[in-house]
Amino acid sequence: MRARRLKLSLLATFALAVASGLAWQFLALRAVQAISSLSDPAKLATLGKRGANPRLNKIVYWLDAARSQGASPELTITLAQLYNFTREPRASLVKASLLRNLKIADGLGLFTSENADRLRRGHAAVITRGPYTGKNVEIDHIVPVSLAPEAGNELANLEMLPEPLNRSKSDRVGPRQLAHAETLAQAGLLTAESLARVRAKASQ
Repeated sequence: MRARRLKLSLLATFALAVASGLAWQFLALRAVQAISSLSDPAKLATLGKRGANPRLNKIVYWLDAARSQGASPELTITLAQLYNFTREPRASLVKASLLRNLKIADGLGLFTSENADRLRRGHAAVITRGPYTGKNVEIDHIVPVSLAPEAGNELANLEMLPEPLNRSKSDRVGPRQLAHAETLAQAGLLTAESLARVRAKASQ
């Protein structure tokens, strides 16, 4: 009887381990597939004005979901990019941007149960930590879309920002925006004409 109980206990433990492993793999695979679809450059190119904004919210949700199961955000993004054939140098720029946005979301306390539903649907999350608590998070174009329309739906150009900061920033161009425009241009993601407009704005 005792041996039978031990055997059943071992079988139950094994079954639980297998189930947990399958659940982890399923969620990690779902995250990779979701991020791959949401970040596919070919799909982003077909979107209307600011069409990538809700996609960034969704991607941040899926990165956190995968991370909560022990999956590395870096590896999750890499697999997603391999799946949708994102090429260099865009791949590295987008990866850095997504990881930066995940860090911003952590700092602003966006990963609550209420925000998880908002982010999963592509909606703005509500800040729960820091001086902007209670304010929404908006998606900012680091290089203003008014100066570089082709970067409007470029994930490498998008960043989560508290609503008050985003509204006050407008289309101003400082050292950071100029440097980012130079980086995007070197990667072939910004035209020479747009870069010229950014430089002109920065010199005003």
